[in-house]
This record gives sequence, C-alpha cells and structure tokens, in this order.
Amino acid sequence: MSFAQINNTTGFVQKNNSFIGSSVMFPWKGELCAITAGHNFYGKDFDQQPDMVEWQITDYNGQSHPVIEILGDVEFAKAHDIVFVKVDCQSNLMEFICPKFCGIPKNPKHSLLFRGRYKASDSAVTRKKITYNTNVGDLSHHFLCDIEKALLMNDVYKSGSDWLGGWSGSGLFIDNHSELICAGIMCEIPNKGNDAQLLFASVLALNEIGVDLEIIPASELDFDRRLNTASLDAILQSVDENAVNKWETENQDSPQLMFLNRKLNEVYPEQLVQFNKRRIIKQLLNGKSYLAAELSKNEQLLQLYKNAYRVYDLESKQVYVDNKQEARAGLTAIKKDYETYLSQSIGQEFSATDVKLLAAYGVSEWIADCSLDFLPNG
Repeated sequence: MSFAQINNTTGFVQKNNSFIGSSVMFPWKGELCAITAGHNFYGKDFDQQPDMVEWQITDYNGQSHPVIEILGDVEFAKAHDIVFVKVDCQSNLMEFICPKFCGIPKNPKHSLLFRGRYKASDSAVTRKKITYNTNVGDLSHHFLCDIEKALLMNDVYKSGSDWLGGWSGSGLFIDNHSELICAGIMCEIPNKGNDAQLLFASVLALNEIGVDLEIIPASELDFDRRLNTASLDAILQSVDENAVNKWETENQDSPQLMFLNRKLNEVYPEQLVQFNKRRIIKQLLNGKSYLAAELSKNEQLLQLYKNAYRVYDLESKQVYVDNKQEARAGLTAIKKDYETYLSQSIGQEFSATDVKLLAAYGVSEWIADCSLDFLPNG
C-alpha cells in the first residue's frame, strides 16, 4: 500500500460547502461511491433527515460530487453508524481506485492506520500505530482500537473529540500489507480521547443493507509471507562475515565475548570453536536486527514475544556435565525445548521461520551472558 493509494480514497463530506466529516471514496459497479459515519448525515443524535441537494463529497483532487443516494436509513445508521453513499461523479471514474475490504482485524500482526481530516486542519492527516483492542457488543459491528494518546492532543496538550471533529468517517486500513485493504470507518473518539482509543464500524455491517462488497475474512490474509519474507531476506543478507568481524572487533573487551570464548571451549572440540563462535554471533546479530526491523513495527507482537522470553528466562539453564559431549547434548536439549516452548506460546502469531530465528537468538544471548552455563558434575 502506498500513500498515493490511500490518498486516492480520501473524501470529505460537505453540507452546503461546509466540511462535516471524512469518508472513503471508491468506484463500485460503475458508480462513484463512499462509506462514512452515519451521524455525518443524520446528526449526532440521529434526529435529522438530510436533503440531498445540500450535500456533496469532495475527492482528493478537490472536486465536489453531489450526493444522490444514501443506503442505510436513520435506524440502520443509529445502530451501526456507517452508511453507503452514491454520488454523481463529476470527473473521470477511472481516476479512482477501489480498495479491498476485510473483516475486523483482530490479529495483533495487523498494524492499522486511518486517514481523514479534522475541522482545525485544512487537509487530511494520517495516523499510524493503531491496534485492535476489542469488539463492542454482539451485533453492532463496532470495535475499539488503541492509539497513542499524544496523537489525539492539540498544541496545548488538550485531548478531546471537540477539536478533532471531522475525523468521523475516516477509513481504517491495514498499514503493513502490500495491498490497499479497508476494514471500516471511524465513528467516535470515546471519552474525548482520554482512554487513547478510537471506535470503528466494520464494513461487515453493510451486508445488512444489501451492499455486497467482497469482504475478505481478516483471518485469511496471508500476513506471514507478505510481512516477513522481504524483511528476513534483507536481515540475513546484511548480517554477513563482515558484520561478524565488526562485532568481534568492537567487543574485544566485552563480557559477552569473554562468555562466548569460555563456554564454547567447554562445549566444542578446539578445531570447531571458532566456527561455532561465528555462527552464534551471527544468530545474535540476526535476532537483534529482526527485533529492530520487524517486531518494532508492532508493539503488541513485540510485547507478546518479550513476555514469552521472560517467562522461559526464569528457568534454570545450568547444565551439569562431565565432558564436552554431555555439554553439547545439554545445549541441544535447551535449544529444542526453547523452540518448542516458543512455538506453543507464540506460534499462532509468528511463522515457523520467525520462531526458529527467535529461538536461536535467545539461546545465543544466554550463551553470551551468565544465563546459560556448563558446570562440572558433582
């Protein structure tokens, strides 16, 4: 997904040329359409009946398109706060792109963003690092998402939906996906933003009024391959022999290198020590790069991994041995046990490749500090 794509779908709802709220615009069945918050048309108390001649939706180029039909009456809008709007296209319909649509994005791998305009701004803004929190009610198709509270504050550090009026109707999109995928629209900023949450309406609600958008179940999106393959390839290519040499040079007097040298001499024959030391340094660097380049994009996933790591780190990792063969067997057992534990703990959110890389990183860290050690038996 690119900025140009999401900008192409950004529309502004206007009444008598006055800005009311935001919307997602796209071509559908040969017409230019939009989805937005129901209260943008029916009022916050859902006690107004819009007169079509007063309403327009302005596109990303500033062109206004008169509203000709609203699918979703006041009762539907009151229940779900989302409506489907048809407009009279005043430009070339081919200039617009249609996003894909998905259900409620509950997977913590879904990093979300929205784009819309608030009344104090002259143009649209994009807000990122949004994550799913919970559904609201059983039938309303509403769900809450978390956002950094600082993004809901103005220049005098006042949070609140008052000065952010106009964001209602902003489209919610999957940020970390190669395609443009819309999951819903913003309805409300609860508690004036003090809870650091946003309320969204799922596009699934539109099924109830016969709008047959092709909506992909969010669980079917193939995030593992799309999100991690390119990043992992880049990491593995960047951590080469030069990177290992640089780390070893920069850490000549560090406790990490001291631990590595001592422990590996207790595990491997002399002729294999250097080879395994470089292998473990590479695993250490791969893991650090993966955490920085991939997991840092999603706080929920990062926290999930950290929690799993901390729990296992409480386990004793001291291996009592009589010889190097027993030390190697003990090290192999810890590796297998930790990888199995990670797979069971985070395997639903991480691919098998991710788990293996993180397991190798964890064990390498323990070798390079005082966590994992080989002690004489008896």
